[in-house]
Amino acid sequence: MKKVVEKFLKYVSYPTSSGAEREGKCSTDGQYVLGKELMKELKDLGLTEISMNEHGIVRAVLKGEYEPSIALSAHMDTSPDARGDGIKARVVEKYDGSDIELSKNIVLSPMVFPTLKEQVGHDLIVTDGTTLLGGDDKAGLAIIMTALEEVINEKLPHHSIEVLFTTDEEIGTGVHYVETDKLVSKFGYTVDGGCSKYISKSNFNAINMEVEITGRNVHPGSAKDKMINAITIGMEFDNSLPKYERPQYTCGREGFYHLNDFNGSCEKTTLGYIIRDFDTTILEHRVETVEKIKEEINKKYGYEAVKISLDRCYKNMEEIIDAMPEVIDRVVNAYKDLNLEYDFEDIRGGTDGAQLSFRGLPCPNLGTGDYNCHGRFEYVSINEMQDMVNVVKKIIATK
Repeated sequence: MKKVVEKFLKYVSYPTSSGAEREGKCSTDGQYVLGKELMKELKDLGLTEISMNEHGIVRAVLKGEYEPSIALSAHMDTSPDARGDGIKARVVEKYDGSDIELSKNIVLSPMVFPTLKEQVGHDLIVTDGTTLLGGDDKAGLAIIMTALEEVINEKLPHHSIEVLFTTDEEIGTGVHYVETDKLVSKFGYTVDGGCSKYISKSNFNAINMEVEITGRNVHPGSAKDKMINAITIGMEFDNSLPKYERPQYTCGREGFYHLNDFNGSCEKTTLGYIIRDFDTTILEHRVETVEKIKEEINKKYGYEAVKISLDRCYKNMEEIIDAMPEVIDRVVNAYKDLNLEYDFEDIRGGTDGAQLSFRGLPCPNLGTGDYNCHGRFEYVSINEMQDMVNVVKKIIATK
């Protein structure tokens, strides 16, 4: 386990939070810094065709005895939802099932996070409670790099491998700049999940929605029968959506509307939503719902108070993966050969693999042993990371 831990702790020391989009480059400079370090390590391992494009995406090739070529992908950025610099990671050896004090008055507890109950006896990596850990997806980076190193050092016959380390996955833009015309693999795997036993071949269909509301601002002292408050209309719009079709009330394959941004004034207000569903028919019904609400509000106020713009971000990769069953068969056989428990889990979110699948590279997603990502209670199971090193090795070293 020592190798994968060393690599993980090294990678999380690089601050790589994604941020606001920047034209012609990835969103933050730290991603380029980590990318250059990974390029150096790939070169030291003997990989060839090593490159980084202007958006920071790293590609490299390890020639092998078997074909077809298999892609392995992970992303370098961490979520901007929590602080991602100055990470003070530490190892908790042989976790005993009790509360873990991260720092004064900040406790990682199995009463709040029940997945910890399944980690008894595992070695864990935690934060100090002031930052995220970065296991999403530096655990994926560490797993892939360790698997490559072990395959090379053990002189195992293997497939040709195409390594793809992406940027800005957390803001959903980096994979747009993968130069798919340069890819040679028939299929691949993103290593960017949670619990190591889960294989994911399906994800949400995704729409981002911006609601722009125009009010009529009048001095409040003389506002009677004149003022139309855009903030109030924003609240009215949100309250018109189905109350229980929100993330906090849904699970499994249930979709939702999620208000994640609300800004404005009496005159102008904007609301940012993400709309998600596994079923495209239901997703389109959700679009019809918001359009109907818009029309009803505009009719009520007698002018175009509400405007809606939709950005269709990514689709459910299930239809692509199901058309190539050997991709799933290979990973299932790896779990079976290693006598590891496995199951399938729908991704209640997105993945680079979804977008790559629709661009010609089918990519189911594999777990990493990372839990509670995007926040200060994030932790990684070292045991699960090592299991995934073994799974990846088995995938690429099986003829």
